[in-house]
Amino acid sequence: MEETLRSIPPEAWPLIDILFNVTCAVTAVWLAVSVFIWWRRSASNLTTVSSASPRRGAQPDFLEVDTKARAEAIKRGERFDQELERRERAEERESRRQARTGKKASRWARFISLAMALFSLATMISGTIFQVSIMGAYWEQFSAGERIMAMIRHYPLGVAVTVFVIGYNLITFFINRQWEAK
Repeated sequence: MEETLRSIPPEAWPLIDILFNVTCAVTAVWLAVSVFIWWRRSASNLTTVSSASPRRGAQPDFLEVDTKARAEAIKRGERFDQELERRERAEERESRRQARTGKKASRWARFISLAMALFSLATMISGTIFQVSIMGAYWEQFSAGERIMAMIRHYPLGVAVTVFVIGYNLITFFINRQWEAK
């Protein structure tokens, strides 16, 4: 063997290396494809052509009905349908419950928001009009309408936000007719 290896010229070794690597790669691909085909045939219950036996009276399996397996499959299907219907009813109940809860929470949140906006407006008005230090000056200098205008002039952003919240809640309340029973 040593003598044979020495007889190979040194310039041939790169080619031998490449051919060896290509042979290993082709062998690995062939092995992987063979294993894949074997797994696929096992999963599909297929046989190779060479292993088939020539039986003249052979008939496919699907021509005979397995009544026991068929009855079991029908029972499994009925159980599945019952379970599916039960699940759908439970999901429908849950969605109705969540819709009711969501509507109640939304209604309460809007009501509380409206109440807080009215409270803020009342607090602003009373705080502006009835401040002890400037009450005398307001009573002497301004009428009730002028006092409100002074409040709007001194606190424009607060008045705008409060009026917007009150207006929005009143509009949505009347558009949705929430006092009517549905």
